[in-house]
Amino acid sequence: MFLLIGYVVVLLASVGTYAGHGSLAALFVPMEYLAIIGLTIGGFVAGNGGKAIKATVAALPSVLKGSTLNKALYMELLAMLYEILGKVRKEGLMSIENDIENPDSSPIFSKYPVITADHHAMEFITDYLRMMVGGNLNAFE
Repeated sequence: MFLLIGYVVVLLASVGTYAGHGSLAALFVPMEYLAIIGLTIGGFVAGNGGKAIKATVAALPSVLKGSTLNKALYMELLAMLYEILGKVRKEGLMSIENDIENPDSSPIFSKYPVITADHHAMEFITDYLRMMVGGNLNAFE
């Protein structure tokens, strides 16, 4: 959605600028667009290796598709963290040790299937909670 809004803003700003000060025909020069696009692609190919070019081409559909992160996911994440930190406040920091070490069998984590399905998020959350429980918090890690 933001991508579309961005395109509309750029288009309106550029057309509006030319409409106010000069001829709109200056914007519609196909050979200039061809040169700009060709030079951009050529510079990209010259400046990057084959691996980076393949990765960029493979990532283009995901850029246009949009993010899978949404309000429901964030609300579930915040609810889970609220429950975990509430347990820490009521029962002490060591009370979440079993939940952190075995998140698959944890009653807290099992309430939030969207978060537990993302193994990267689960690893991140459990690693940092494990550091809190272990007392190894270092600001530079």
